[in-house]
Amino acid sequence: MSIEPQPRPRRVGSILYPQAREGVFLVLLGALVGLLTGLGAIAFHFLVAIIHNVAITGKLQFDQNLNVHTEPSIWGWALPILPALGGLIVIYLARHYAPEIQGAGVSQVLEAIHTREGRMRRSIALLRPLATAITIGTGGSAGREGPAMQFGAAITSWLDTIMVLPTHRRVHLLGCGIGAGIAAVFNAPLGGWFLAMEVILPDWRPWTILSTLVATIVASQVTVMVFGNFHLLPTVISTPVNQTMPLLIFAGLGLVEALGSIIFIVTLSTTTHISERLLPNAYVRHALGMFLVGLLLLLSLAVTGHYYLIGGSYVGTGDILRGTLTDTNVLLILLVLKLIATSLTIGSGGSGGIFSPSLFIGAAIAMLYGYCLTQWHVLSPHLMGTIGLCGMAGMIAASTGALLSAPIMVIELTGNYAALLPAILTAVSAFAVRRMFMKDSIYTLPLRRRGVKIQENHYVLENNDGR
Repeated sequence: MSIEPQPRPRRVGSILYPQAREGVFLVLLGALVGLLTGLGAIAFHFLVAIIHNVAITGKLQFDQNLNVHTEPSIWGWALPILPALGGLIVIYLARHYAPEIQGAGVSQVLEAIHTREGRMRRSIALLRPLATAITIGTGGSAGREGPAMQFGAAITSWLDTIMVLPTHRRVHLLGCGIGAGIAAVFNAPLGGWFLAMEVILPDWRPWTILSTLVATIVASQVTVMVFGNFHLLPTVISTPVNQTMPLLIFAGLGLVEALGSIIFIVTLSTTTHISERLLPNAYVRHALGMFLVGLLLLLSLAVTGHYYLIGGSYVGTGDILRGTLTDTNVLLILLVLKLIATSLTIGSGGSGGIFSPSLFIGAAIAMLYGYCLTQWHVLSPHLMGTIGLCGMAGMIAASTGALLSAPIMVIELTGNYAALLPAILTAVSAFAVRRMFMKDSIYTLPLRRRGVKIQENHYVLENNDGR
């Protein structure tokens, strides 16, 4: 009878198993991606600020308070010329260097993951922030988060040239970059982490989870060191869900936000399709689209006294949550204008994110919904801020497919943790209703129309190495 030899005990010096060594290395790379993304987000903030200040107000200032309204432009009634000129520059950069700098950014990352093994142009890391800074700085209606996410993802291309990353690790780091970009712009490390895990790379293995979380935390802390521990949006009055705020109210709000998200997705997609068909020349198409955006800015100024449509409309969203915008007619006008302006900016070929416009649109829809409930004596007026907050979560969840990250991100944006439960309920109902009528999100629909079929919130890694 032979006795099988026993395996030799592991030496103290080799305490980590091969998979653990791989995981630790991935975490370190995630931290590096988070650091670089955070630094890039800081530089991007100042780049947008100086372009915005010089172009709109004629002042050479290197910072911009996102919670303060922009002063009336030195251009006066000639303001629409400015975004049109900015649009021409963006198209030039896209046509001659990198077409991927157009659009919201996340769609391009998804396409890289599913069709090019996570490979992206290295030039995007520089050109995307520049193009978006020009779009937003000259008056476009788009968010800052898109270029930050794509910048974080494009960092992987630079790392790939240094250490030749395998496909599965390259894809993981793309997810780290996306989450880090959101975390850096919004100071929302948990929201950025959830977004990366459920929208970009639904891969819930331990080392993937940890590396992505490390990336978002590092990116957020880098920006906090420069700008302080900020909340991008104001905290609103909130109370736990009880008999005065029945859950049915938030389920109904989710339904309304789902319908609004479908309108938003269809409007953006239709604008893109029609403008490309009627105006095949990219320069003419985008210049005209941005000129129309400039006209909408003048209309907003005439109606409200402010340029509520510029950029991500953070100050406008804050005004909604604080109850500064109480006129339902004005709120409805701004809602329609923001929807059109964002669709024209992105759909005609601009560069920028759709998260921030979604916040404004979702809050505006929620407030109109809340005003109806107060008129029917169903909702107490002092809880309108909570309704607006939950509306933002519902719009983001429904339009982008970020079911888990939407309520978490909204809570981090406002610091209003008491509203987490109703925000989750609103997001869940909005996401479910939108999926009943439309299977594609605002990120996957453009890809599907180009023949790239990507299932929402789904990705299968070929390298199942247990991480």
